[in-house]
Order: sequence, then C-alpha cells, then structure tokens
Amino acid sequence: MSRFLKASAAVLALCSAGTAHAQSDDAPWQEDLTAFLDVLHAEHDNPYFHTPRDEFEAAVAAYRAALPGMDRAERITGFARIIALVGDGHTWMPMHRLPFEGLPAGPGFSSLPVRFELFDDGLYVVGAGDAHSDLLGAQVSAFGSVPVDQAIADALQLLPTDATNFAREFVAEWLMQFELLQALGLAGERAELRFADGRSVELQPLAPDAQYNWVFSMDGGPAGQADWQTATDTAPFWLGTFDPAYRIVELDGATYLQFTEIRDWDGRGFAELAQAAVAQAEARDNPALIIDLRRCLGGDGSRNEGFIAALAESEAINREGRLMILTGRSTHSAAVMLVSALEQRTQAVFLGQGTADRPNHYGETNIFVTPNSLLPVIHASEYYQTSFEGDERRFRAPDIAIPYTFADYAAGTDAVLAAAINAINGD
Repeated sequence: MSRFLKASAAVLALCSAGTAHAQSDDAPWQEDLTAFLDVLHAEHDNPYFHTPRDEFEAAVAAYRAALPGMDRAERITGFARIIALVGDGHTWMPMHRLPFEGLPAGPGFSSLPVRFELFDDGLYVVGAGDAHSDLLGAQVSAFGSVPVDQAIADALQLLPTDATNFAREFVAEWLMQFELLQALGLAGERAELRFADGRSVELQPLAPDAQYNWVFSMDGGPAGQADWQTATDTAPFWLGTFDPAYRIVELDGATYLQFTEIRDWDGRGFAELAQAAVAQAEARDNPALIIDLRRCLGGDGSRNEGFIAALAESEAINREGRLMILTGRSTHSAAVMLVSALEQRTQAVFLGQGTADRPNHYGETNIFVTPNSLLPVIHASEYYQTSFEGDERRFRAPDIAIPYTFADYAAGTDAVLAAAINAINGD
C-alpha cells in the first residue's frame, strides 16, 4: 500500500458524490489536463521526485475516467489533487484570486464568513464580522459529521504533498472555500461547523466577489467589511503591520530585522538592509541580531549573497549566541535558500517552526493558465541545491522548536521572539 495518497482510489472517491449531477462536457477539462501535463513535463526538472510515475499516471487516468460524473467544483478539486502529487512547494493550484495583474480570477469559489487559522493545538476561528463574532476563539471540532483532523487531511491533499509545512500554512484558507468543502463532502447546502465547546452553527458563504487578503493577512476580513473583528485585541509583534516591507527595531537585548520579501526597496539594496541592521546591532554594548523570516514567502534568491556576506563578516554578530533566525511555515522559496546559506556560513541559532519546504527544492515559480477553464496553476521550473548534495530534509527544523498556539496568538504573545531574546540574554 502506497505511503503517498493511494491516488487512484482517492480521486475516484472524490467523484462518487458527483454522479447525480453529472456533466458530459468533460472534453475541455481533458484538454486542460493534457495542456498542464505537457507544460509540467517540459518545464519541471523532475515531476516524479515525490510521487512515483506509475502512481501519478494512475491518478491521472482515474481522474480522466471520472470527469463525466463531476460538477465544476469537483473537477477543480480533482485537478488540484493531481497537481499536488508533484509535491514541491512551487507546484499547486490556488483556490483564491492571485494578487497579480492580468491573471484570470481562478476558481471563483465563495468564502465562509469567518477566518480560520491552523495552530499546533487545533483549528480556530480568528476573524469574523459582527454576525458571527460569538465564534471568535472557538476551536473547530468537525465539519458536519467529519472530524476536523480528517477534514484537514482531506484538504491537505490539494496542497503540495511534499512541502508539508507550506501546506499546513495554507490549509486553513482552503477550508474556508465553500464549493471546495462541498466537493470534499464537508458541506451540503450550508457549511455546518461543530466546535469543541459543544456548539454548532450553519454558515452561508459570502458573495464570490468578497475577497480576503490571503497572502499576508492571517485574520483580516474581506476587503471593505467594516465590522470585522479578530480573536485578539493585540496582534503578536511578528504579525504587526509595518511599511515598507521591512523594519529594523531596537529591542531589549537585540536589534531586530524583519522583512516579507527578498528584494531591493526604494533604492536600498537587500545587502544594504543587512549592513544597516548589522551596524545598528554592532553599536550596542553587547551586540546581538534577530532576523525574523516567519513572514517571508520568498523573492529574488540572487540577492542573498550580499546579505549573507554582511552577516558572516561581522565578528561581533557572527558568533555563538548572538545571531538568532526566526522561521515558520511561511519561510518559503528564496527565504529557504537564505536559511540554507545562514546554516552553512554563520553561527546562527534557528528558532520557531520548520521552514515551508526543503533546503534543496524545486522552485522558480511559473504560472500556467489552463486554456479552457482559465485556472492559474503555479508550477516549479528549476532545481535549487542550496544545501549539501543528498540533503533529503523536507524542511529545516529549528534548533529550538516553539509551539505555535492559539493561546499565544490570543494573548498577543510572541513566544518565538521571547525565546530568542531569552537565549541572547542568557535567561
């Protein structure tokens, strides 16, 4: 029995609920799948590194056979499951509108009127409008009759199945998509949620044009919704807003640098950003620097060299216990390349959660739009060996692991940053 998804059976199971509303116009979807596979084989260095080719092809064949019995949402969900079998964190089908000009809207699914976040201790409601504010802070225990752990596992099959932390970062958003829930058998005419405190509620989806900021906002509401509330009165420090997309702050015991993208900003090069942070840290009586990569989804990895050099050449910072790197499930792509370089060339200590994907990974994101259904599909096109040859780690685990809990979020506590400061101060 395969340790992956038992893909053929999974795809056929997905389709079984769709036979009552079968569609016969499956030819465009067959063409879309063929077009995607042609692009995948032409551009991806190794689409079978995670799922063996025979298993992948069996899943494709099962999906093709089942297409006539599917409705649109089931077809999209089944397609997403095929793409997820490739495995890497740069090959997946978004369930939201992508924030890029000129791309089609994608699936156009309707979102639930509450915002979820997956913590290490469960799935919680972290945002809601006035109509559902009583659900803030509630822990989800089931979607209808399906226990929440099973619902999460089902939705994770639609996200990169090798990049486990990346998938866990976005699965909460996938579980907010109403038609996706229906396709997975997790919702009927409404979405019934059950909670750990014994409550249950049926939710109607929002209008399809109600869009959340799913990239950088964990608990924010749909654009323009004025009555939105969150489950915390004070956002944890690392989730605070800052403009531009980086900040250098003096904290008790260390200089703190955080950025959301690896690139140049307003005439300041990425290497200059590191130089500025190092200079501030070196000016302290007892120099120490914390670099927070928990919200860095990537960027231009070619910029990393100058950044690393600024850190590696600082005798005051590049020594035991004085350079702390904070990582999490959104530390992705070029940020993972940066983590690999830091691991190899500095004495940094890593704290938090594991990175989104492998140190050696398939990246260089391209976007392919299916010709008939007009679904944007993200796919990798280049292999990056940023660690030693043969490094098979699926993520860079932290040296000091800190649980990601709802209690810390609700209290406005940044447990990872606190642990870094304690380590610097010798507490």
